[in-house]
Amino acid sequence: MKKLFLVSLIILLLAATSTGFAASARWHALGYDHRFMLDTSNYAIYPGRMLMFSDALWIIPNVAGVPDNMRSGLLVKKDDCAWAIHYNLPGAEGFSALRAALPTAGGNLPGLAGSLRPFPDIFLAKKMGDMTVGGRVVLGIAGSENALEKAASAMSVDVAAGVTKPIALGDVDLGARVSMATFSDDATSIESTGGIGLNVDARLIMDKGEGKKLIPVVGVHYSSDPVVDGAAEVSCMGGTIGCGLNKRGANKSMLVTGVVLDVDMDTMSPVVGSDVGVTTMEFTYFGGYEKPLNSWLIGRGGARATLTMVSGDVPASKGAAFYYNFGVRATYKKVLVDLLLSQGLLHRGPYIVSGSAANLATNVCLTYLID
Repeated sequence: MKKLFLVSLIILLLAATSTGFAASARWHALGYDHRFMLDTSNYAIYPGRMLMFSDALWIIPNVAGVPDNMRSGLLVKKDDCAWAIHYNLPGAEGFSALRAALPTAGGNLPGLAGSLRPFPDIFLAKKMGDMTVGGRVVLGIAGSENALEKAASAMSVDVAAGVTKPIALGDVDLGARVSMATFSDDATSIESTGGIGLNVDARLIMDKGEGKKLIPVVGVHYSSDPVVDGAAEVSCMGGTIGCGLNKRGANKSMLVTGVVLDVDMDTMSPVVGSDVGVTTMEFTYFGGYEKPLNSWLIGRGGARATLTMVSGDVPASKGAAFYYNFGVRATYKKVLVDLLLSQGLLHRGPYIVSGSAANLATNVCLTYLID
C-alpha cells in the first residue's frame, strides 16, 4: 500500500504543470485570499507570523512569469528565534516595478531586464515577551558595462517589518513594507526618477468560540513607478478593508468566507498638460471549504466573485468576474503535496473519459516538514 501511494505521488507531480498561478495551492483553492486563514504565505505581509510554523523545506516548480520559473523556501526555528530563506516569494513591490520598467527605459537598460534576478529573501523573527517581531529583506541587482566603460545598472530594495501581539480582542498582526527601485545608463545619460513604495497592513484574529474566528483586515499603500527622468510620472495610492470568518470543525474541516473592498487611485502626471486620474473600486466576495477525506488526503474547494468599477478621467465602466477551483493535499509521513486541480480537467474529465488531454493540476506545492 505504501509503495502504491509513493508511485501515485510521483505520477501526480510529473503530470502537474503550473501556468498562471504563483502562490500556495492551498489558498488558491479556498477562495484566493490567504489573509483569512493561517498559512505560510501570511508572513510575506505579516512577518511576525513566522514563528508559528514548523521547520520546513518547500518548492513550487514551473511558475510562469517569475525568474527561473520556480518558488522555493526554507524555514528553520530554534528556541524563540526563526530564520528563513525564500526565492521569488510574492510581495517584493520594488523588484516587480523595476522589472516592468526596464524593457522601455531606453539605452542599454532593456538588455538588463532578462538578467535581473532577486537575491533570496531573508526573513528573521524573534519572540520578545508576549509579542513576535519579524523582518524581511529582498534585493535585486543587474548591471552591464560596454566597450566605452559606461555602465548600465538597476537595483531594487524591499524591506519589511512586522509585529504579532495578543491583545484583549484577539491577536493583532501588523506589517509595513518599504521599497525602492532605480536604474541608470551612463552611456546615454539616463537616470530614473520615482520608484518608491509603502505598504501598511493590519489584521485582527478574534476568537468567537466554538472554532469560529472573526478576521477584519485593513491596509493602505502608495507607490511611484520608476521612470526615465523627464518622462510622465505614474503613481498609485489606495486602501483595502475587509472582514472574514474562519470556522474550524471537530473533524479538522475548515470553512472560510469573507468580503473585501479594494480602492486604487492611479495618477499619470505628464510633462505637459494636466494630470490624468483613474479610480478603480473592486468588491470581492469569496468562500472556501476543506475537509479530510481520509487519514492522508484532504479535499478543498472555493470560489470568488468580483465586481469592478472604474471612474475618473476615463469612460466609466463596470465589470464582473467569477473564479472557482478545487484542490487536494496528499500526506505521506513528513511530505505534503498540495495540488490545485486544473479547470480543464474539471470541465472535460480525465482523458479516458473525455478523449481530450488536460493537465492534472495548475499549481503544485511540495513541502517537507523537517521536524
